Amino acid sequence: MKRSVPDPPSNSTENDELPRDRSALYRAIDFYLTGEQPSAPDELRFYNVSDDVSFEDAQLYLADLLRCASVTAYQCGDHLKGADRAMVFSVWHLLEIAKAMVDRSIDCLGMKQTRE
Repeated sequence: MKRSVPDPPSNSTENDELPRDRSALYRAIDFYLTGEQPSAPDELRFYNVSDDVSFEDAQLYLADLLRCASVTAYQCGDHLKGADRAMVFSVWHLLEIAKAMVDRSIDCLGMKQTRE
């Protein structure tokens, strides 16, 4: 019985991965030589935050993002059943905890400013 052997994959994907692998290698070497955690290069980030954004503004924006994510997860889970529903509501629960922590940090920031 003869089996057909598929053509080997082209090397084009290997060549595409080389710059990314090399970048990861350089970051790892920098980390082990200096002991400092390197930051991700700006060109690899999906979203960048302006340096003009204050800590308080970032926390308020984060609270809004968590609120939106929480509502989305809750609405998605409401239409599911079984394990899928439990998993989505687990995510919702984690988002609610994160939002509570952010809200508390905003409250603490407000208390700190009133004391000064």
